Order: sequence, then C-alpha cells, then structure tokens
Amino acid sequence: MSAPGTTVGGAGAGTPGRGPSGASLWLLTSTMTRAAQGRLRLALSVAAALALGGIGLAVRAGADDAVGVPDELVATLVATLVLTLYAPLISLVQAASVVGDLRDDGTLVYLWLRPVARWRLALAAAVAVFVRSAPLAVLAAVVLALAAGGSTDLVVASGYAALLGCVGYAGLFSFLGLAVRRALVWGLVYVLVWEGVVGTFGALPARLAVSSYSTALLAHLGGTPAPAQGVGLAWAWAGPVLIALVALVASHRRLVRGEVA
Repeated sequence: MSAPGTTVGGAGAGTPGRGPSGASLWLLTSTMTRAAQGRLRLALSVAAALALGGIGLAVRAGADDAVGVPDELVATLVATLVLTLYAPLISLVQAASVVGDLRDDGTLVYLWLRPVARWRLALAAAVAVFVRSAPLAVLAAVVLALAAGGSTDLVVASGYAALLGCVGYAGLFSFLGLAVRRALVWGLVYVLVWEGVVGTFGALPARLAVSSYSTALLAHLGGTPAPAQGVGLAWAWAGPVLIALVALVASHRRLVRGEVA
C-alpha cells in the first residue's frame, strides 16, 4: 500500500494469519470501528433518519382519517427513501470513514503490516461498516414506517429489509474503498445510476442492485405487492449475502496482492 496501484509486501510485511500476534476478528473490527472518524457524520446521519420520520408524519397528516395511509404507500416510501437512498448512502459514507480515514491516518497500513490473515482484514472492514451503518438504516426505516402509519408487519419488514440491505452494501462499499481512490464518488455513481436507473430496466441488471433484493424482501414480509423485478423470497434473503461474499473474496484477493488504492 505504498502508492496507488502498486504492490505492497515483501520482507516488511508479517506472515498473514500466523504467530501469536495474529489479531482476532473481534479486535480488528473493534479497532476499525473505533478508529474511524466521523462524529459529525454520525450526528447528521441520525438527524436525516429522524427527518424521514417527519416525512412520514406529514404523509399521515394528509391522509383521509377514515382510511389512513395504505400499506402500499408506506412500503413505497420506505423502499424509495430508505432502501434505495438512505441505506446505500449511509453505508457508503461509513465505508468512506472506516476505510478512507484509516488509510489516511496510516492505521490501515499498520494493520496490513501485522501478521494478520488478509481475509480477517477484509471481513473486519465489512463488519465495521455494517456495525456503523445498519443501526442507522434500521432506525430510519422503522421510524418512517411507524410515522406514516404502517401496519406492524410492515414496520417489522422495513427493519429487516434495511438490515439485509446493509449486509450487501457493507461488503460492496468496503471493497470499493480498498479498490479505488475517490470511492465516495464511484459509490455515488453506483447508487444513483446503477441502482436508481439501470437496475430498474429489467431482471438481469436488478440482480446486481442490492436494493432490488431489499425492496423485494419488504414486499414479501410486509404483505404488499411484489416489485416488478420478480425477486422471490428466497433470493430476497440470499441476494445481498451473496453480493457481500463476492465482494469479500475480491477484497481478500486485493489485500493478498497488496493492491490497495
């Protein structure tokens, strides 16, 4: 990790995964989670989550008192505002904090040079991103669904869908942080262009969009109409996990080769 696109390693690097100083996954995750900067980011993220609740209250206030807000509309709000916007963006911001800040202050170099298995570093980065982003995404989804007057099943489904979406984004964006410079920019392109536009063109591009699985899970568990991409319940659960696993394998390969942006 001496320079962008170069190979790092050789005599200065420890032997991965061997020796008594090999750090545990828990210790690595804890180090990455605590070392990442961003109290202001966290405060803004919480404020944004609570603001989504304000939108839900506004929608509920405008609804017919006798009918209330239909679950279909609540599900659309959660899918649009949380699952396709807030959850990926908050995961991207946290990945930039976990991977980007650690790279900038040298902590990532220190960890890389320790005799730690590369898969542990890759997994610890993804878990750290998940730990920092999932509670916020679940909070946003649940607050919005509750404020808009969604049914109990839909509120619970919103929380599960946001949680599962963060699994895929944590793996994907932690890999992006290791693979490219300006990961925040590339991540925004993925979220806004691929997930927001290309992923809606059909079943094939939707398979590469994490939000297609989380919105499908919301529909299946919440009892609302399934999205047009036709993702079944089993794939709705498995899709983000598979995307995260593929991203972890790719992260591991880059770390083994010392190819870190």
